Order: sequence, then C-alpha cells, then structure tokens
Amino acid sequence: MNPFKYGQVVFDEDFCPRPILEKELRNYITSAQNVLLKGERRIGKTSLIYKTIRSRDKLRLLYIDIMEIKTVDDIYRRIIKAIVSMEQKSGLVEKVFKSFAHLKPTMTFDPLTGTPSLSLDAALRLKPDSIEGLMDFIHSESKRKKLVVVFDEFQDILNLKEASVVLAVLRSKVQFHTEIPYIFAGSVRKKMDEIFNYPDSAFFKSAITVSVGALDREIFSEFLRGKFLQGKRTVSQSLLDKIFEIAQDIPGDVQQLCGAVWETTSYRDNITDSIIPAALELIYSRELKGYEASLCQVTGQQLRCLVGLARVGGKSPLSSEFIKVTGISQPASVKRALNRLIQLKIIYRYQKEYKFINPFFKSWLIYKNF
Repeated sequence: MNPFKYGQVVFDEDFCPRPILEKELRNYITSAQNVLLKGERRIGKTSLIYKTIRSRDKLRLLYIDIMEIKTVDDIYRRIIKAIVSMEQKSGLVEKVFKSFAHLKPTMTFDPLTGTPSLSLDAALRLKPDSIEGLMDFIHSESKRKKLVVVFDEFQDILNLKEASVVLAVLRSKVQFHTEIPYIFAGSVRKKMDEIFNYPDSAFFKSAITVSVGALDREIFSEFLRGKFLQGKRTVSQSLLDKIFEIAQDIPGDVQQLCGAVWETTSYRDNITDSIIPAALELIYSRELKGYEASLCQVTGQQLRCLVGLARVGGKSPLSSEFIKVTGISQPASVKRALNRLIQLKIIYRYQKEYKFINPFFKSWLIYKNF
C-alpha cells in the first residue's frame, strides 16, 4: 500500500512533526489566545491544527471551512454544519434544532451510519446580524467543555458583499469570548493582512500571527525515508532534494511526488533521482485534464507569461531574460497578464515572487516545450 498521503488532513504516523510550531500553537491555545495562522495552500496548516488539538484530551474542535463562500447564507450554513459535525450526537443536533427553530431546520439521519445532519430552508435569505445567534450558541457550548474554534480559509470572507459588516458582527462576539481560542487560518496573505493588519478593519490587531512555512528538510527527509522503508525501498538524498525543489517544499506536493515515485518503483529498490521523469509522467497523466482546463482559460500572452515563469522563475518578470523568453516587451502588458493569472488561481505572489499554485503544472509546461 502506498504510504504517502496528500490532499487530505493527516494524523498520527502520517503527520511529519513540526515540534516548534506545535509547541507554539499549543501554548496559545492553552492561554486562549486568538491566532492568525498564515501559510500557503497544501503547506499543512489544517493538519497542524488537528495534530495540536488532538494531543489535548480535554479539548473539542469546532472546525469551520469557509473556502469559496459567496453569501451570508453560505457562512451561516457552514457554521451550522460545523456545529452539528463537532460531536455528531443526536442530542447536540436536537439542541441546535430547537435553538434555531425560527429558521425552519430539517433534521435527517444517514441510513447507514445513523449520523444526524441538519439543513435549513433553502428559501431563507439571512442577514449579517443573523450570525450573532450562532456565535452566542458557540459561546454557550464552550462552557460545557473547552472549545477551540477554527475558521479555515478565513480570507474568503472578503468575497461577501457585506464583508465589512460580517467581520464587525464576528468581532463584536469574539472579543467577549475570552475563554475560547479562535484560530483564523488563511492561505492568501494579502487578504489576511487586509483583515488583520489594516487599521480600518474590525479585526485589526485582534490575533497573534503564526506563520506556517516549509518543513525542515532534515526532519522531512527522515520522515520520507521512513515511509519508503515500509516497502524496503531506500532513497538517496539527491532524490529527496530534487523532489523538494520540484514541489517547491510544499508538503502536500512533496508527498504527491513521493507517492508517484513509490508507484513507479518496486519492493527493495534502491531509488535515485533517475526515477523522477517517470514519476512526473504518472502525475501528468492523472492531472492532464486540469492542465488543459487551465490553458483554455488563458490568452496567448498570458500563456507566454506562464512559460516565462516556468523557465526563468518569478522573481524578475521584467528582466531581459524574461522578455526574451516571452517576447513581451511592455511591462504594463506583463503586469496585466500576471494579475489575470492570479485571478484565475493559476499563480500567486509570495514575498515579491510569482509562483505556480500547482508546481507540477509548471514542470509540465517545460516538459511539453511550450
């Protein structure tokens, strides 16, 4: 069985230790300090949160994923869903059912597992102040057993037309929940800064910042070697270094490439970096439709910019080398193309460098010689 896990929250032996970050986050949770947790997608923020909280027996986790919300209804329903999923006990569902009877909830049970779920009248159109009741409910639940509340992809709250009002409502409640540690996790640093670092935001300086970056390569290398040894496979450090480079040190992408290496090798193999092309081809074959969908969204000029980023890198998109590769001489044209590629979520900007959200799409562009 392939031991490498990616694209999901990992636990126990599948979690590569982050001792310093785990201790820091654990201390903040213990002192009920609100935390702004920043890091790129697939860097391991959610797994870090779960690992830290699961190590404390007396804590409950209320995990609210608000990725891609578009309306106030969306965030309200996500919070309701999270509350019901927290313990998956019918008693809690019934309590929610009674507390929000005015919203005409419907309670159902999974026919196979008996797990309760609750849905609201689809015709309802909620206002920002409707969230106040949910926050009060969360506060009351925390008195029964200590609670940690996580809002994941919190920057997507800015998608709402009423974003400033919703943030104000949330802040008006959170500031009085002094015994509840709130963790606001986000993967778009610019937007998270807008929420927490702009003076006119309701959440200005309301949480302490913890940054989640790449795993320590020495620790991660030892972890990955242990996984390969489950199949009596040995790996060279040069292979692992190449994997880190291609995957841009993103843990989820590193494990994906390691998983492809596993599938293209055999029991007791001594694996070197010569296997990389075959492993990448396996990934390309699985992700081809996604690559083609991305290409369908871009113009010729935007594609040339992507190829330039893939070949030259994203630190100097106005350099003579970049211009030579793309054939685009006007800085304004390059800037427009890059901004559009960010909007399409094909690339992102981090520390003044443009990077591919999917590093394998980057290597595929070079492989196909675009």
